[in-house]
Amino acid sequence: MIKRPPYIIRLIIIVFVLCVIPIGATHFGAIYLGRENGILLGFCVGIPCVTFACWKLFIDGWREEDEE
Repeated sequence: MIKRPPYIIRLIIIVFVLCVIPIGATHFGAIYLGRENGILLGFCVGIPCVTFACWKLFIDGWREEDEE
C-alpha cells in the first residue's frame, strides 16, 4: 500500500484538481472552441475532477490530519 502524502500536500493536490484543471480547461476551451463550447468543456472536465476529489477525501480518508 502506498503511504499517504503529508496533510498539506494532500490539500494542495485537492485544490489543484478542483480549481486549476477545470478553470484551465474552460479557459483554453473558450479560446480554441468558442465561449459556449469552452464552458461546456469546463463542466465536462470538472465532473471527473469532483469525483476524484470526493473519492480521495471521503473514501481514502484524506480529510483527517496526520497523527504525529
